[in-house]
Amino acid sequence: MKMIKWFLATFLGLVLILVTFVIIDISPFYPLLTAEDPSPQAFQTPPGVSIDLRSDIVFLTASEMAHKIREKELTAVEVVEAHLSQIYAFNPQVNAVVTIDAEGALKRAKEADLALNQGKLWGPLHGVPFTVKDVLATKSIRTTSGFGPLKDVVPDYDATVVARLKEAGAILLGKTNLPTLGACCGTTNLIFGTTNNPWDLSRTVGGSSGGSAAALATGMTPIEVGSDIGGSIRIPAHYNGIFGMKPTEHLISFHGSSFPGIEKLIPKMQEVQTSRHLVHLGPMARSIEDLQLLLEILTGPDPNDVSTVDMPLVFPNRKPHHQLRIAWTKNLPVNHWGQRTDKISLSSSKVIKNFIQKLIEEKITVQEKKFTPEYIQKAWGVFYELLSMEYDFYFPVLFRIQAKLLGNPFSVVPYSYEKYQYILTERDQTISIMEKVFENYDALLLPVTLGSAYKHVESKYENGMLLNFMEPVKIDGEIIENIAVDTFYTNLFNLMGNPVIVIPIGFTESGLPVGIQVVGRRWSDAKLLIVAKQLFEVAGDFRHPPGFMN
Repeated sequence: MKMIKWFLATFLGLVLILVTFVIIDISPFYPLLTAEDPSPQAFQTPPGVSIDLRSDIVFLTASEMAHKIREKELTAVEVVEAHLSQIYAFNPQVNAVVTIDAEGALKRAKEADLALNQGKLWGPLHGVPFTVKDVLATKSIRTTSGFGPLKDVVPDYDATVVARLKEAGAILLGKTNLPTLGACCGTTNLIFGTTNNPWDLSRTVGGSSGGSAAALATGMTPIEVGSDIGGSIRIPAHYNGIFGMKPTEHLISFHGSSFPGIEKLIPKMQEVQTSRHLVHLGPMARSIEDLQLLLEILTGPDPNDVSTVDMPLVFPNRKPHHQLRIAWTKNLPVNHWGQRTDKISLSSSKVIKNFIQKLIEEKITVQEKKFTPEYIQKAWGVFYELLSMEYDFYFPVLFRIQAKLLGNPFSVVPYSYEKYQYILTERDQTISIMEKVFENYDALLLPVTLGSAYKHVESKYENGMLLNFMEPVKIDGEIIENIAVDTFYTNLFNLMGNPVIVIPIGFTESGLPVGIQVVGRRWSDAKLLIVAKQLFEVAGDFRHPPGFMN
């Protein structure tokens, strides 16, 4: 009897301790777990606004706009007004831009024109408008991260990348759409709804920088800054027919991009940077020249993010075509679970083969490179382990359990310090193998996804969390999970930290854009820009989507 009482008392004590732990653990995060799902409020054009479409302005590159403003062929006010008109006319059908600061942008444009008339040049982007993904902090402009509990967050500071664009003379127009907390292959959330692909409104724009890419493709902005943890710059660039760059890790400051305001829900997020080995910020644009200009502006050390390296960009001379050596592969034979998911759609394969053939005809050496299944599967395993480790720290037990049940790669039990160090060592090993590729080649080419933009996947939510993260889509009649379709060729370069540029190379027979990844050696971002420009000049194909010009 005494033994039974002892066991009962012990059991109840343990339960009490567990309950207390869980309550303490989740209390800061309680708003997330109990949040009501709001009704999405997509962008609506204000009544009575004047719309004057100027395709001759909004489809210029940022470099061209800056030149025309400096030469006084255009005023900053004209340029800003043209982009506002483009947003008011076309954003209701695309839903790329979610917050606009029209008053602030026009005020700044007038100041830019006045300064120029007085002989003052603010910088290389004087008077050029821009937008940024709605996960980047913007002073006095709401930053929602696409997440209900953060929908009213208005930061009192700018993310470093935003501040640097402003210092270069650029004018902030507003914010672009993203999936909830950037965690989805498409671009949809419960605050603003879904962003549609301008090439076919029934299709995805990709994620998570989907609003950024759609805004660029439709002339609503000339430049953008996105973030990329598993392809979030590259996938939307490919699906929307624009240029995107994921630089080498730590080349651009991460300050102000980790869900501003979420520290009120998770105090731990004030203490440690999230996913320091996987998340990269990078430029998005309608030309490689603009990518280069943006990279030069955005790089450099930052006292607010001491992990940012101080590495000046040194641009080499172009090689003659016959001296370029390019590796090519679609041979990433297995993923983390041993599944074969490297079956490129026939329509995309045709465009890629045509691109490769054009390079060969220009006397550029293109050789196929194959990777062993063991190396790729190990790299996939390291990616998911590291992703889980660098995010799990912040989340309470109950949330990790809920996320695990929904198929997300969270561990219910937090990882140990020893395990974290072991995984970082394995990461170093995968990096060293990939680096050997670039001893013999100037760049590595590979697909971005398994196909062109697919039809929208219906999103289902509970407590603000996406339920159908692994929803299947069809590629040439074969059912494949959308996360595999989108990220199979992109995740690994977040793990390894290599710079990657996506260039548009053509269109499928149905008129959907196709891009290709151009991968470079770590810290060779300047060289990669030169090589990517050469390849695009030979065989690229950039167009504007029809229906967005006056």
